[in-house]
Amino acid sequence: MKTRKARFRHLPPTAVPIKGSDLRSGLRPSPNSLQQFTVDLAAYLGIAPDACRLASSGRTALYCLLQGLKLENRTRNQIIIPAYTCPAVARVAIDLQLQPLFVDLSPETFYFDQDQLAAAVGEHTLAVILVHPFGIPLPVEEIKSLTNSAGAVLIEDAAQALGARQNNQPVGTQGDYGLFSLGPGKPISTGGGGIAISNHPQGIQVLAQGWAELPEQGGVGSTRSWLRQAIFQLAFQPHAWWVATQMGLHRVGNHETSWGYSLTNLTPSQAGTGRALLSRLDVINVGRKRHAARLSTALQQSVHVHAVRIEENADPIYLRFPIITESEQQREQLFAKLWSEGIGAGRLYEASLPSIYPMYATKSYPGAEAVAGRLITLPTHHFVTESDLQVMSQILAQT
Repeated sequence: MKTRKARFRHLPPTAVPIKGSDLRSGLRPSPNSLQQFTVDLAAYLGIAPDACRLASSGRTALYCLLQGLKLENRTRNQIIIPAYTCPAVARVAIDLQLQPLFVDLSPETFYFDQDQLAAAVGEHTLAVILVHPFGIPLPVEEIKSLTNSAGAVLIEDAAQALGARQNNQPVGTQGDYGLFSLGPGKPISTGGGGIAISNHPQGIQVLAQGWAELPEQGGVGSTRSWLRQAIFQLAFQPHAWWVATQMGLHRVGNHETSWGYSLTNLTPSQAGTGRALLSRLDVINVGRKRHAARLSTALQQSVHVHAVRIEENADPIYLRFPIITESEQQREQLFAKLWSEGIGAGRLYEASLPSIYPMYATKSYPGAEAVAGRLITLPTHHFVTESDLQVMSQILAQT
């Protein structure tokens, strides 16, 4: 394979095409920008505005949602979580003195192990969290039926999936509640931020309770969030990201110290930028899906690597393009090839939740362990060039 790495350039794993006009919208937000952003989000998702709440991060939104659910039902204390997902999801449950209960998943689909899930859901279950990874929709109906029949609720974690659809419905709107993230590298990013929605009238009261004491951020917080957004925008440029990789800064998010969150609301500045990006979200996602289609075609020539299987009637946005290798050694070799060519491949969470939180592990989780050791993701964002696609395609075809 003959390739030529661009000098001092490295693709980040994910990125959002933020324009100067988007940042200007955040620099001088209108006085009611938070309310306007809420209304825009609600319209995009097809829900009532009072069924949508904002927060300073996806983790904060999850905290407030679980807090509201906990206040509604004090006899239940278990939160069922996929055994492989963002470690901060379990951290939030633990912070609320709730018990995370891990359920294994399939490496082929990232869907819950159905037998293990059925055995886990019971009288102590407060909520089941179904994660739609990398913007790939997973089936909701069967899990919702199982969850609701036990008196619990289903939360769709669509942090990476804003804009994805299943059965022609927006992901996050089919469960009892939906969660979205506006953090760096998410479908749209305000440098941080989270959204929680309710998909039934009773849930509006749960959200009201969870958000009852969430403080607003003033001018200083708004200015700080705008600066954070501008810094992230610069850092995700391929040449700046090359510098970050040389300094090891790309690994910061892997450390436990980065799993924290602030119990505050979204700022007016973030809402201003968010509104501008939301108006272009579908166009942005079309570009991601186009790049993913090229990678999917290249993957068909690979013998030892396969893509995550997409369910029927699912319309993914491919925030990242995930692939599974046959072994951890092969994953590391593939990662090294891509990295040497300036491709920001990702290994994402390199450990399963049971291995991070062994005190909550109750059984073996072979699917989650396989994903943790064999997953690699490829970039699909707007910085990906035709040359980058050719490099990735050649490497995949020879793997």
